[in-house]
Amino acid sequence: MIKLMLVDDHEVVRMGLVSLFELYPNFKVVGQASTEEEAVSKAMELKPDLIIMDVKLAILGQAKHNNGISACREIKEILPDTKIIMLSSFADDELIYESILAGASGYLLKGVDSKELITSIEKAAQGKAILDPDITDKVFKSMRKISKQHIILNELTNQEKEVLKLLSLGKSNKEIALEMVLSEKTIRNYVSQILAKLEVSNRFEAANYAVKNKLFDFDKDMS
Repeated sequence: MIKLMLVDDHEVVRMGLVSLFELYPNFKVVGQASTEEEAVSKAMELKPDLIIMDVKLAILGQAKHNNGISACREIKEILPDTKIIMLSSFADDELIYESILAGASGYLLKGVDSKELITSIEKAAQGKAILDPDITDKVFKSMRKISKQHIILNELTNQEKEVLKLLSLGKSNKEIALEMVLSEKTIRNYVSQILAKLEVSNRFEAANYAVKNKLFDFDKDMS
């Protein structure tokens, strides 16, 4: 018997899930919640095997936030063995990564087929990671992109990283040399090495590559 808890700010969604799970004798819904606070409180009280958690929960008088993810993180800190599947209407990269980092066992879209949902719950209860088929390719592409970014950054020396960052902020070789207290000739050599490692033709392509692939936190550097 898998004890389930449902967390969604729409009662009709929760009731629909309850009706579905009543068709399966190996599932039992032991509790429901509609807010982050209620979810954490009831999880501590009921200690379910698995929680189906909406990513965005309403807060009275406010716009929806990603507090389902916050609830997931808090519950996993208290009940590390409880599995949590995030259920969302949004196939958003950031939400998926935040959910995984918060400790979720899976991320499914609300349009998921009922049989797929049941299978996913059974797999998650066994400790397996679950991703909606419609977002799996998207996630892996993003993961490969992130992996490539890490490889590139690891190939650059600390000095080259600093030169690339300043170059990407639109600074000239002279300005970079002054800031790093190095000669312009040294900076030119660094730029040549950076172009070779990034496999680009000029400094503008290098800057565009760094910005496009978010190699640095430029907002923080310019604040």
